Amino acid sequence: MYKELKMAAQEAVSEMVELEPATPFTRLMQTSYFNLTVIAVMGFATPVDIANVRHDVSEKLAKHPRFSSILVMEDEKGYKMSWKPTIVKIDDHVFEHELDPELDTKQADLFLEEFTKTLSQKPFDPSKPLWELHLLNMKTANSNATIVFKIHHSLGDGVSLISIVLAVGCKSSDPEALPVLPKSTKRQSKRSKKGCLNAFFSLIWTAILMIYYTVVDSWVMVATILSLRDSDNPLKGGEGIENSPKRFVHRILDMDDVRFIKNTMETTVNDVFFGVTEAAITRYLQRRYEKNTANGEKEAAKKTLRKLRMRAAVCFNMRPSATIQDAYEVMRGNKKLDSKTWGNMVSFVLIPMKLKVHEDPLCYLRDAKALLNRLKISAQSIIGYHAMRHVIRTFGIMYGGYIVRKLHHNISFDISSVMGPREEMNLFGSPIAYLAPSVSGMPVSTLIHFQSFGNKLILSVALDEKLVPDPQNLCDDFQNSLVMIKEAVVKRIDADEKKKKKTQQECHNESRILPRCGTGCESVV
Repeated sequence: MYKELKMAAQEAVSEMVELEPATPFTRLMQTSYFNLTVIAVMGFATPVDIANVRHDVSEKLAKHPRFSSILVMEDEKGYKMSWKPTIVKIDDHVFEHELDPELDTKQADLFLEEFTKTLSQKPFDPSKPLWELHLLNMKTANSNATIVFKIHHSLGDGVSLISIVLAVGCKSSDPEALPVLPKSTKRQSKRSKKGCLNAFFSLIWTAILMIYYTVVDSWVMVATILSLRDSDNPLKGGEGIENSPKRFVHRILDMDDVRFIKNTMETTVNDVFFGVTEAAITRYLQRRYEKNTANGEKEAAKKTLRKLRMRAAVCFNMRPSATIQDAYEVMRGNKKLDSKTWGNMVSFVLIPMKLKVHEDPLCYLRDAKALLNRLKISAQSIIGYHAMRHVIRTFGIMYGGYIVRKLHHNISFDISSVMGPREEMNLFGSPIAYLAPSVSGMPVSTLIHFQSFGNKLILSVALDEKLVPDPQNLCDDFQNSLVMIKEAVVKRIDADEKKKKKTQQECHNESRILPRCGTGCESVV
């Protein structure tokens, strides 16, 4: 592939075409170690007209600079790569597939899984923009039509790519209005009534914790890259796992349940996501280990779980992403592409999994909240990003790709989340039922992604079937864990209400038997 990219660069120079330099992480995603492709499954409530798809793609999507450019290499080591504008031929990117009209819903779901699995294994043609769109007009369990987007991750981060695709559509309630992605807001902490001296010492203590956690987290990250491996477990892959075929499955959950838990327990959405993940992974592994014991002993499985070292890598964006309105203005030509909000500026943090079976499901939520609050103090992600950027610029993308692959080979799985619009919206003239994005090419066996869309939460999982032969059971564990935590919250609310009523009743009874003074007030005993 490097040869083709270099030839394209030489052609661009001869044609005197203006090239836009690619970011370090864009170049990193062109290596065989970290060659990532986004596979996004979008379900629609009604069948989709291919004529509407071709029109909107040619008039909007294909006019975006990243979707109308190819990536060219100016040297063999990848020190310099650039975006070269090119002409987009819609027939090379938009495809409608003829399907068996006799397929039932279950067969259609299996066909979709096989289709995405096969599609993810086909490499891109570097002489064309790195994206494709595949229309499948068939009824599945959750939609009446499906479009599969295949987009190389070097075109942008997850939020940016979702923004550009959704900018082609509109709100269902207002065809002239664009949907809006929710802004990330920080929970406001309660103001402390302590004096200036206490506030000063609190600030000093926070700085000490930040330095301590940053040093510890950075050292663990370096040790993991070198030799610190997770324990062997059913979710952990090995060498070459990035090249193994992945199956893509999804499950639609209730986002209102997540918001209910978040508001009631005063946590964040990510706290709920990670709490559910820890509960689901624990349930899944416990069942797998019970099958391996002689008599399916639960205590033996629990003991095995407690001994495991299992960690997940969380990939997140280091800067504010482009909004849907920004992407729309760029496609219209009213705004230039801002490199500060578009591209890949990402970093990783490692999250240890506490694989313990709790009687109280809220323990998973408390553990997740405590862990994420502790990670927010650390600056390891910032240091890690700049260190990787320096490695890529100094030694080339192959060394950077090797480091990222080595890191992922020594952990168990990846997890990510992206917030989608809260409004119902239309795309290509049809209402969207759900959006389930995932990624292929990651050097891990399992990738778990949470995607909100309206009042729905889509759990999207990419996994190696040889290691995880029962993907639907894993999805069941996530669904059951969310319900389990929600029911525990409801029980807690009911218990608090009963306790409050009991206290009020006791106070009322005491007030009736207390003697009163002549002024009408209760006498003090």
